[in-house]
Amino acid sequence: MAIDGGYFAKYAKVQSEMHPSITQEDLISFFEHLSTLLNSGVNLMRALHLSAEQTESVKFQKILRDITAKVAGGSSLYEAISLYPNLFPYQWTQVIRTGEQSGQLAPLLIKLNESIKKSTAVANQVKSAMIYPAIMLCVAVAAIFIMLWKVIPVFAAFFTDFGKKMPPITQFVLDMSTFIQNHGIKVILAGVLFYYAFKKFFHTSFGARQTYSALLAFPVIGDLLVQQSQQRFAGSLALLLNSGMPLLDALKSVTESFRENPIYYDALREAYHKVTTGKDLGTAIGQSGYFTNMTVGMIKMGEESGKLAEVLDVIARYYDDKVMVLTMRATGMLEPVIVIGMGVIVAGMLASVYLPMFQLSGAAS
Repeated sequence: MAIDGGYFAKYAKVQSEMHPSITQEDLISFFEHLSTLLNSGVNLMRALHLSAEQTESVKFQKILRDITAKVAGGSSLYEAISLYPNLFPYQWTQVIRTGEQSGQLAPLLIKLNESIKKSTAVANQVKSAMIYPAIMLCVAVAAIFIMLWKVIPVFAAFFTDFGKKMPPITQFVLDMSTFIQNHGIKVILAGVLFYYAFKKFFHTSFGARQTYSALLAFPVIGDLLVQQSQQRFAGSLALLLNSGMPLLDALKSVTESFRENPIYYDALREAYHKVTTGKDLGTAIGQSGYFTNMTVGMIKMGEESGKLAEVLDVIARYYDDKVMVLTMRATGMLEPVIVIGMGVIVAGMLASVYLPMFQLSGAAS
């Protein structure tokens, strides 16, 4: 017997629509499905096949089917996944390799998925907190641009009839308005070109180094970047050590995961070389100058007690909270600065419009 759910029930979104891109949620969902199936006793081939069918990404489904075919052809899961380094970072593949070698793939996939979800949650917190200030800033810039382009010229024609010298602030705003009218399109194009030029510059080794160096020196943003790096380093190293990977291999893997940040990549690479010569990890990262006293001290304590992985987990959780608090604090500081800044600029424009009118009314009286 058919169930009558009403007119609108037939439009219920029971099944999600497939999408073309690959999101972080797709990756999390894949590891969630794969680890659950393996822990349920499903063999790897069947688990991969079911995970491929359950994904909501068209592109990711093709990749998973290719990975499944390669595993069916005799490759290990690590070898098959390593063919897609842009999708599966080096650190993830190392956990999978360790899991296959130790026969603990299913539980390690659960830990890997938890780590990915935690890192994604931290990144999403930062992005979400910055969305509102970014929107406010864009609206403020757009409003000022439109006022100079469309509103001020109306008053400019009116002021010209006065035949008197304008107040300095009025003359400045009129000059700015004239410049925007004559070169407004060029200004917009220059802004777009600058954005793409900076984006290309940032993706070079020199550009990334200079950008991160400048950001680290910036008051609030620098603190946030440092704390994010502490959380990411501790969480990643803890995951690899808990998977059974030796310290040197784990440290090398974590170092590779920081390639997009040349400052921390160089610091970790130098620390790795020092550890290979016999120095303890705490001393090695402490000498770089880019790790906090809390991180260095806790790691030394963990090495001395033989509980480094557990201590690293504690450090990661500590900086999870620190990043969230600092992000909210940074957002709270940015919002009033943007509002006040926009208010001052708009007030200046209004003053530039009303001052000549007050002068005219005073002269008339």
